[in-house]
Amino acid sequence: MAVVVEVSAHAYDTPQYDAVSSLLEGWELVDGIELGYRQDERCTVQIVNLADVCEQLELDSDALEREPLAFTEDDGLFVGPWSLAVKLAKRVAALNGEAVMQRVMEEEERIELESIRGWTYTVGRDREEHWMPPERLKDGHAARLMALNVVRDWCGKKVIERLDELEALREEVWRLGNLAERAIAELRRCGQSTTAATMETTLACQYPGWYFGAVRRGRGLTVSLAGGRYSLSGRNRLHSPR
Repeated sequence: MAVVVEVSAHAYDTPQYDAVSSLLEGWELVDGIELGYRQDERCTVQIVNLADVCEQLELDSDALEREPLAFTEDDGLFVGPWSLAVKLAKRVAALNGEAVMQRVMEEEERIELESIRGWTYTVGRDREEHWMPPERLKDGHAARLMALNVVRDWCGKKVIERLDELEALREEVWRLGNLAERAIAELRRCGQSTTAATMETTLACQYPGWYFGAVRRGRGLTVSLAGGRYSLSGRNRLHSPR
């Protein structure tokens, strides 16, 4: 174990460590993988049931067991160096790219809001509220954003391209929504209220939960793309409806 820790501990408290920790533990995308936290096991990757984890990640257990410095303890615990933890994290990102990017964007939005409003939290049994100003959050936000950028890179080009497609679709939705709003308003101004109402009904049928001006009011639009259905909010965030 000492040799494994020696080649692994350098990663502790780095953006890459934060990224790996999120993918293997924090976001609950895979079960059964832990990172060593104590000084005598720091930054090692530990797996109780190697076969189960390999099944989840579609990996060959024999290949993992052949990883340099990897070993299995007497109680069956598989232990590997930091380099293997990174490989497993990248695999999780590759298999769950869209779900991972949703997490990334949610955190980026939270950081954006906290950088303006600060952070309110509660402590104690009485749930007493405390507020931390944005300037005191700056360093933590910067470190977390670096980790999120690492995760983003590991998600791969295809996921990023899909997000670009969604961004282009959002812009088109805004354009068409504004056109529809102006057209319906003009119809009403000309006394064609029935026609205007018919247009509203048609839009509501084609895009459930959305009609002209809905994006502006933050209601969003659900769209279908290859691989799933997503909703676009007015803040350009991707959400996969449950």
